Amino acid sequence: MDRIYYNARVYSLVEKDHWAPAMLVRADRVVALGDRRSLDMIAKNPKHIDLGGSFVYPGFTDAHVHLLWLGLNLQRIDLQGCSLAETLHKVRERAKTVELGTWIEGWGFNYNNWPEGKPHKAWLDEICPYNPVVLRSKDAHLIWVNSAVLKACGIGRDTPDPLNGLIERDEHGNPTGLLMENAIPLVTGQIPKPARELYLKAVNDAVKLLNSYGIVAVHDMGDPGDGLTLSVLQQYRQRFGLDLRITTALPYDKLAEAVALGIRACFGDEYLRIGGIKAFADGSLGAQTAWTLEPYEGSGSRGLPTLASEELNALVRDANAQGLPVLIHAIGDAANRAVLDALETHGRRDLRNRIEHVQLIAEDDLPRLARLGVVASMQPTHCPQDRYMADRLWGERSKTAYAFQSLLKHGATLAFGSDTPVEDANVLVGLYSAVARKRWNEPHTDPWYGEQRISMWDALRAFTCGGAYAAGEEAYRGTLSPGMKADFVVLTKDILGENDPEILKETKIVATYVGGRCVYERPA
Repeated sequence: MDRIYYNARVYSLVEKDHWAPAMLVRADRVVALGDRRSLDMIAKNPKHIDLGGSFVYPGFTDAHVHLLWLGLNLQRIDLQGCSLAETLHKVRERAKTVELGTWIEGWGFNYNNWPEGKPHKAWLDEICPYNPVVLRSKDAHLIWVNSAVLKACGIGRDTPDPLNGLIERDEHGNPTGLLMENAIPLVTGQIPKPARELYLKAVNDAVKLLNSYGIVAVHDMGDPGDGLTLSVLQQYRQRFGLDLRITTALPYDKLAEAVALGIRACFGDEYLRIGGIKAFADGSLGAQTAWTLEPYEGSGSRGLPTLASEELNALVRDANAQGLPVLIHAIGDAANRAVLDALETHGRRDLRNRIEHVQLIAEDDLPRLARLGVVASMQPTHCPQDRYMADRLWGERSKTAYAFQSLLKHGATLAFGSDTPVEDANVLVGLYSAVARKRWNEPHTDPWYGEQRISMWDALRAFTCGGAYAAGEEAYRGTLSPGMKADFVVLTKDILGENDPEILKETKIVATYVGGRCVYERPA
């Protein structure tokens, strides 16, 4: 049955100011946009859906999520925004509900906001000596553990730092309970795995949450350490089906297996497919492991690379030769330059190679993404959330941090996402971050490096067509033009017509459609 959605303003996002009062959908495709009367003339036995004066846009794509991690975190202790005292209180309370010896996991703490400074194992030992406690930082590039974990994992004074990893130690050489980058798997590899049903529940919870934000498609970056995402997603789809289009990346350590099997990009179908190879070139700003050209302010440290130069070159060469794009995490300006150098020497221009984050980039490197055909996969919510920390640690270099406008002016393709669960997956918050360059709850502050703000049009395109292009799907999704998939979101406000970021705070998601199916409807 054909469906005509009317009494709306439907934005195709094909060209500015292009909208229609109604849309005709047949099966899972858009047939035409126009007025209700003209669409009735070409429809076949249509059903009419009154949208009550709402506003329709192409469904959002989140181009950088950790789907399984997001779902599992809904089962862990949420430490986002917590002080040290609140963190310890939550761990203490959780310990009361589990048996002795049971591992306790939490996530989302940010010690950069704590006046007490860096965490120490002794603080956890005091409140929870008998249960192994593993707390992941907000950016997941650092973990904080107690002595029970160090003992269970055999980590002591004589344990060497792994390549491109760090076990922080006190003046006597004893581990303090903080592990960074490639040292993290020394612990996470020992945590008992959840039952398979809990993984499936995690997928279900994550998909429903993302649908509620108007998200119709995601690019999944995998689950740190487990390597289970693709297997779990296949099992979930077989059992329950999918209400979300998922393009997933294979981890770097699976490249040789992918090459041996002859796997190429876009292997799969319109709901579950492989997008490329994910790797890390450096760490994060919060852990001060992002690799920079100049030292951090007040420090001699420049962070650290997580791939040697020869490894990075081999990754790009071998993956691209197989027809697999690379999706390389790069935060610091040194990491971004190293990735661009590798792509310029060994990359294929016909593939959708990407840099994930592009958080700090030298001015000389800004034009290179467009020139090399590299997608800037960025997460705008990071920008205002990191602004005070970036000012403190990067100083005036921050003028080319999260450089949305400069990259657009040089012709780069932006594909926006959230990095959830590191940041909020709410696309309205992401749009506000890109257009206002302020925190959602700080409207009266000045925009942070306001010259890097972009228009609502450009931000919406980065959350729709940009994501479709990055996944090689622009031929059938990303806009609401005839012949495209009927993936759309219904909003209460005209966020494009107003072009005022504050309107986003008054906006609600009415419904989300994937392939013409309603996968989320706002409760009455």
